Amino acid sequence: MLTLFRWHTKRCPHDSRDYIKCQCPIWMDWTLPDGQRVRKSLRLKDWQAAQRRAREMEADGIPSAGEAVTVRKAIEAFEADAKNAVKPSTLKQYKIILGKLNAFAKDKGYVFLTQLGVVQVREFRNSWTTYSPRTSGKHIERLKRFFRWCVENGDNWLKESPATPLKSPKVGDTDVIPFTEEEVEKILKACKAYTGPNQDRLVVLTNLMLATGLAIGDATMMSKNRITKNGHGYSVELRRAKTGTAVSCPVSDEIAESVIALDGETPFWTGKSDLEDLTKNWRKIYTKVFKAAGIEGHPHQFRHTCAKRLLVKGVPTAFVATVLGDGEEVVRRHYSKWIPERQEALENAIRSTWKPIPSADARQTKKRQSK
Repeated sequence: MLTLFRWHTKRCPHDSRDYIKCQCPIWMDWTLPDGQRVRKSLRLKDWQAAQRRAREMEADGIPSAGEAVTVRKAIEAFEADAKNAVKPSTLKQYKIILGKLNAFAKDKGYVFLTQLGVVQVREFRNSWTTYSPRTSGKHIERLKRFFRWCVENGDNWLKESPATPLKSPKVGDTDVIPFTEEEVEKILKACKAYTGPNQDRLVVLTNLMLATGLAIGDATMMSKNRITKNGHGYSVELRRAKTGTAVSCPVSDEIAESVIALDGETPFWTGKSDLEDLTKNWRKIYTKVFKAAGIEGHPHQFRHTCAKRLLVKGVPTAFVATVLGDGEEVVRRHYSKWIPERQEALENAIRSTWKPIPSADARQTKKRQSK
């Protein structure tokens, strides 16, 4: 049951909650099942309008059992359920966006879950001003999953999801830019000059990613038992964390033995953090390395550099795709300029257009001469 009252200002001569004939702001309060008392401003001064608003909120936001389904309660219930269903790193991302949703609701005075309609959810979406299109798209999917859960699992919490109309922004293909060999040389030099506690591991990790094309998450979580040896030499065999695709790549004795020589079964990972925190820490280290090398870059460019090196040396695209754990079409789309036969065909086609087109008279003369 919602109780309305006026919050008398300092200028108002009245101080009783029962006095309603002034024009002071109207507030409401109610008690949750756990005994917590909640007070919220209706942002109204007209008493009749406030009564109508209260009746609407009671009808929409409080089920027949009398339990107030607040935004906060819905979020807490969802996170408790998700804790056993998703990875810790994924749960962390849900908490980030739902924490922002809860803060948005508090700021706007929305208490009940049913107060969040399509208009309100779209307003919340439009408040994201610092996210990239890719990040915004992922957060929209998480938001949709939360509201779907409220529809499917809540006890008449919502009849339909207000997030359904939201559309993810279009994300174009990002430019694939490998490091040049000169840049690789500068990076390796900066790695050797790095003075942090991970200096030895940093050099080995960089060479490993350059040789295998592993993403930083796969490389840093790799255990030594992923390095195998047969009659031909060493190989790295594992499944990509992102796609679950099995990948296998031969590596030189020098690289394999440098990894094996490091301490620990997982030499680039203590085993105490999750994948997200692990990669974040290593990216911070590489940010310092790139700065010291005078290069603007990111660790995923090691993967692009590996692919470029293999293609330039004539390794077929199907083999490169197997090493990277991508489809052959993906390799052709991202790295086509470094596929020798394709680039040569492109250059020949363009050069052929440089030849002058003979005029109609010249063609007739040539035709008579042939007779």
